[in-house]
Amino acid sequence: MSEEAEIVHNANGLDIDKTYKTCKGLVEKMKTLDVEPASRVWMRSTDKATTTPVKGTVEGEIPSWLEGNLFRDGPGVLNIGDTWYHHVFDGMAVLHKFSIKNGEATYMSRILESDSYIKNTSANRIVIDEFGTRAYPDPCKTTLQRFMSRFTPPDPENVTDNCAVNVCYFGDQLFAMTETNKIRRVDPETLHTIGDKTLLNEYVAVNMATAHPHVDPDGTVYNMGTCFKGQHGPVYNIVQFPPGKAKPDGTDLSAFDQATIVASIPCHWKLRPCYYHSFSQTDNYFVFVEQPMAVKIGKLLVNHYKNKAFMKAMDWFPKEKTRFRVVRRSDGEVLQTVYVTDCFFTFHQINAYEEDGHLIVDLCCFLDGEVVNQIWIENILNPKEAFNKALQAIPRRYVLPLNVENAECGKNLITLPTTKCKATKLKSGNIFCEPERIADILTEMPRINYRLNGKRYEYFYGFIPTKGLNTGTLCKVNVNTGETLRWSRPNMQVSEPIFVERPGATEEDDGVVLASLLNEMESKEVLMVVLDGKTFKELAVVNFKTAGVVTKEFHGLFARAGDAVHRY
Repeated sequence: MSEEAEIVHNANGLDIDKTYKTCKGLVEKMKTLDVEPASRVWMRSTDKATTTPVKGTVEGEIPSWLEGNLFRDGPGVLNIGDTWYHHVFDGMAVLHKFSIKNGEATYMSRILESDSYIKNTSANRIVIDEFGTRAYPDPCKTTLQRFMSRFTPPDPENVTDNCAVNVCYFGDQLFAMTETNKIRRVDPETLHTIGDKTLLNEYVAVNMATAHPHVDPDGTVYNMGTCFKGQHGPVYNIVQFPPGKAKPDGTDLSAFDQATIVASIPCHWKLRPCYYHSFSQTDNYFVFVEQPMAVKIGKLLVNHYKNKAFMKAMDWFPKEKTRFRVVRRSDGEVLQTVYVTDCFFTFHQINAYEEDGHLIVDLCCFLDGEVVNQIWIENILNPKEAFNKALQAIPRRYVLPLNVENAECGKNLITLPTTKCKATKLKSGNIFCEPERIADILTEMPRINYRLNGKRYEYFYGFIPTKGLNTGTLCKVNVNTGETLRWSRPNMQVSEPIFVERPGATEEDDGVVLASLLNEMESKEVLMVVLDGKTFKELAVVNFKTAGVVTKEFHGLFARAGDAVHRY
């Protein structure tokens, strides 16, 4: 697609008569149900991106030191022609950028020009599978042709490159990411897609990868990916992407050219590797949560022929334990000690650090894995109690004692006086861990001052859901005391908050917190809030009038002007 191409997404809207038959029920509900405005925000589908930056109206004052770009990424296009996506994770990616300079800000957005989007729009229907939505059959094919096409083997090249989850800098290059092995380079100025997709499996053995990598101060990127075909069954590989460099002959080596697997964690459930969304790292360790939300490999293949989506091959196993696997960073050795606990599900890990022979691991924990199976568009339109209950994540702390090979069974092995967590050795040799609640709230999308990633810290920022996917309140949490500060604005839905440290700061919370806001009543408007990192008081709110509908996003980062390395 040319750099000058202007994408206007032509959709059939809510015309039920033009809707594909398997989408009619969804479209009927979208048109007729009396859905509260906070939930209806999740129904928005981008019609036209704001590709020319628009200047915002500032209420309050943006700190003069704050200069750079806030990038956001999320699934913003919910329908292609008369076919609709059914799951929150599935919409085509839309990138957003808030640029801040001299106390002013501009906003722009662009639909990611992925192969998936281009193929879908060319066919005017969904032809590439997503997490919860299968491609729709070609209406021009005969019934026999459609039947026979179901017996075509899965094509790895047909895996989506719809990178709608997060963005990450590899050196000075910005990439959009999803949870497949494909990422897309993006121009940080225009948000145009640059070149062809990057296939991670061409460099290292991963079939899937997270969209939550870690970035060290020198720019080294670490990520985790599952390899379904390890020598002894599926493994979880930790991958290192060093900063790009020039070879002696003058040619360049990219981060991907230098990619190496630094550790491989064997899968506990050999025929059903677990689903995971993030992982933690400290100065000396990687920490991986192997949770009993499993991808059944056999079922994945069978479902392909049954025309079922990827997520239909995922099952929750409530009788299994959740397991913490710890890897030593110095040599990639997986510690023999396995830490187990009563099963829980997590998307996002807050932070982890080391203290006096212990690993402290903080996460947002769901009581079970039902959240993945509840966030269908239809459930948002007509939420039941199971839907609201499933979306309640508790901030928890787990403490993993190290050097426990000779510990006696049944004794609490945690010696830290500052925690109520417990850890006891079982006869099997595993360490059973009991958590403590960090704060008396429900929260998700946690972010920290990333300078303290993997180190002892005091605060995290997130949002508090009030009901289902209603995300109207931002929060700052003291992990030592549980004290929680809140900020909200009437009729606004907030995004993941991002902390930006003030230059020269010596205190952890000396900086600002940025978040985007969607107006529940006005779809062609987006706001950005700037909060004081210490007091959590509002410093500024910037209002932008946009060219088209603005949609929800998931994750992103702030790239400070002048920084050589852009972390989270």
